[in-house]
Order: sequence, then structure tokens, then C-alpha cells
Amino acid sequence: MRIAGIIAEYNPFHRGHAWQIARTREAGCDRVIVCMGGHFTQRGEAAILSKWDRARMALACGADAVFELPALFAVRTADAFARGGVGILAGLGVDVLSFGSEITDMPLLRALASLRDREPEAVSAAISQKLDAGMAHARAWGEAVGAYLGVAPELLNRPNAVLAAEYIRALERLAPAVTPLAIPRQGDYHDAAMGAFASATAIRAAFARGDVSQALEAIPEPARPWASPEALHPMDDMLLYRLRQMTPEALAALPDVGEGLEHRLYRLCRSASGREALLDGLKCKRYTRARLSRILTYALFGLDRAALEAAPQPGYARLIGLRRGSERLLGALKVRAGLPIVSGGDLRGDPCFEWECRATDTWSLMHDDPRLRIAGREYTEKFVVV
Repeated sequence: MRIAGIIAEYNPFHRGHAWQIARTREAGCDRVIVCMGGHFTQRGEAAILSKWDRARMALACGADAVFELPALFAVRTADAFARGGVGILAGLGVDVLSFGSEITDMPLLRALASLRDREPEAVSAAISQKLDAGMAHARAWGEAVGAYLGVAPELLNRPNAVLAAEYIRALERLAPAVTPLAIPRQGDYHDAAMGAFASATAIRAAFARGDVSQALEAIPEPARPWASPEALHPMDDMLLYRLRQMTPEALAALPDVGEGLEHRLYRLCRSASGREALLDGLKCKRYTRARLSRILTYALFGLDRAALEAAPQPGYARLIGLRRGSERLLGALKVRAGLPIVSGGDLRGDPCFEWECRATDTWSLMHDDPRLRIAGREYTEKFVVV
């Protein structure tokens, strides 16, 4: 049995995701398992659907099993996100890691991964020169690396290409025997246009403006029964309350905070009217909006560097959903796995799982429905079977 793994968010699951699963099977993989982030995304934003509903969508559209990428890794920079996902899938014994990317040239992806670890002096000098000239860091890195490798800079900074390089890097460190499989991405990550392969960004925007039928058209029919997001309230008041209770020293202990950002954050959170206004005030050339968004989510959870340092790698693989008829797969994984395969009840008291519970309880408060606002859903939600 040849088993492939996919690292995903599915926010929400769409036709491009189904296409990737199908292409992965066509590449010779008998089973496809997914390691999926929970209620907050890699960019620090709240997911529009519960992870249980997103797992149902994936299982209905071809995935055989869905495991959880814990919040300690799901709401992180690309390298930590990749390290967590690869750690879990490699710990389950997958043979192949499948990922969508704008770049499918494996030698180029390996070269990019190598540059992340060993940046040549010429590249570092070029980046510094461009930063001094006022260029944003992402653009400076793309232009410097693009010139070094002879590749168009705009190709290198695409989100999936960046993640692809980090997946290769994580595989080389953690699981060199796992084969990487790059699937050409359908559509653009940030494309706002609706169509056959509409991006998750476009689908979320369609739901937000009330174009439900248009949004559903971009979602595979088997997944539509669970594609009914409720309006999520921004947690502006809770966020600002937490930030205004923190000292500059406590803000400096948040992951990814540096270069004196804590002082600007301390000052601006006292005058900002909400999260978006705070992000607008904080954004600068050295801090992307995505990085700042993650920092605000860390503050919302009360997550500091010490908590991340205490969990450098996932210590378990939590199964949250299984497709009917996949019992043989589960048996094979139990034989292969180097990580314990667990459920929520098995993790009581585990620090990494406690942060997952905190993330879910926070997300639950973004709803009006009293049934969804209760705490402890990580223990009460039923195991997903589709």
C-alpha cells in the first residue's frame, strides 16, 4: 500500500483541492491522508468553517483520513508550518508528500530549500542593499534570489511556492525517504475572480458578501452539505483587551516580535478601534500583514515563545476523521507509525493539545449560536466518519 500525505487548511475545501487528491492517486498512490490545520490559519486568521466540517468535506471528496495539525504549528511561519505537517505525516509512515505549487521543477525547489539554510553572501548582500533602498523584505528576497537562480522574482514569492520549498527542506531534515510530489496549482492563491478553480480567498469573499450560490459552485458537490459558514464576529474587543493588559516586556515575548515592535504595538493598541485598524497602523516594510496577523493571534491565545520552544515537534498524530471503508488503512498506519495515533480523550493534560483546546474555545466565541459557543468542544465533538 502506497500512502501519500497532504498538508492543508481547506479554508474552505474547493475544486483545486479535489483535483490535487485525484492527481495524487493518479501518480500511483493507493491512499491519501491529510494533515489539516484547525480553527486558525497559517496567516493568523479564523477559519470560516469548523475543522470537523472541513474534514467531512475532504473525506467526501477523496481523502481517506484527516489528521490534525496542532495550533502550535498551524498558526506559524512557513518553516514551522511545514515542519509540523511533515513531522506528523512522516511519523505516520507516508511514502509520498503531495503538495500544490506554482513551481513544480524539483531541482529548483531543492535549490530554494538549500538557500533557506545556507544563504550565499552575494544573496545576503543583495537583500540588505534592497532593504536599505526601502524595498519590502519579501520583494527584496525574491529579487535577490531570483537574480541568483535566474528565475523570475514574482514566481518565487507565491505562497504555495514558498511552502513547497519549506516542505522540501523539512523532508530533507526529518524524512529523506519520503518522496516529494509537486502538483501544479490550479488558479492563483490570491485571485479574487470566481470560476471553475476559484481560490479559497475568492470563495470566502463570495460567502462574506452573500453570494452563497456562487461560492457553492466553486466547491465540489459532495462537499457542499457542510459548506455553510456562519458569519464570524471579529474578536476586536477581546484582542484589544488582552493587548492593553500586556506590558512591553510581555509583548516582546510573543513569537516573531523583534526590532522594537513591542513598543509600537503597546502604543497603537491603545488608540486602534479594532484588529484591522491595528494591522493597518503596524504594517511596515519589515513586517508583512500576515506576520503581524499571526502576532495578534498569539496575543489573543496568550501564546509566547516559551510555549513554542517546549514543543519543537508534534508528539502525537490526532485522527479526527476517517472515510468509510478505510479501516485497512488505519491498521497499516498503526503498524508504520512512529508517533502515537490518538483521539482527544487520550490527550488530556498534553501541553500542545491544551493550546489546541484554547484555539477552538476562542473560535467558538466568534459565533452567535449558543450551541457553538460552549467550551470544551475538543472533547465533545464526535469523531468524523463520511
